[in-house]
Amino acid sequence: MEHYKFVIVGVESTGKSTCAHNVAVHFQATLATEYARDYLEEFGNEYDYEDFIKIANGQLIKEKKAESNKNNKITIFDTDFIVIYIWAKIVFNKIEPWIIDRINEYKDRIYFVMSPDVAWLNDGLREYPDLEVRKNIHSQYVELLDKLKFQYYIIEGNDHEAREKEVIARISRIMA
Repeated sequence: MEHYKFVIVGVESTGKSTCAHNVAVHFQATLATEYARDYLEEFGNEYDYEDFIKIANGQLIKEKKAESNKNNKITIFDTDFIVIYIWAKIVFNKIEPWIIDRINEYKDRIYFVMSPDVAWLNDGLREYPDLEVRKNIHSQYVELLDKLKFQYYIIEGNDHEAREKEVIARISRIMA
């Protein structure tokens, strides 16, 4: 059985987690949730590089657990090490070699990059309300995926439901 891996990435507050959850439910897929949110909700959004490394390791554990589940034809990842890479670059200007090594294992993933067209919502954990900053971060995702030659689709528009439907439609076409 062929196994598909789809990843939802992009700047914060673009509906990644909700989209990933709903798409996973739609396809009855395995869902790898984002570890950073779990960590920051537990320990607060004041974090340093040591916390960041703990978050990266937690994300790795979640990804490996989801990858080990062979019961489903699809795994949906709510972020992966592409997000960890961009976060390390922006916040710490430092990327550990093992983060790059993990990304180099991703040859079979298909990405959906959520554009910052939707309104930014302050949930107490988010850091970048400025639209120009968000657009810059978005372009860094696109540039990295281009550099890596990974397959991706940019999901645009300001309607969360329409964005979700587009992801579902694209996945359906890919799997057809």
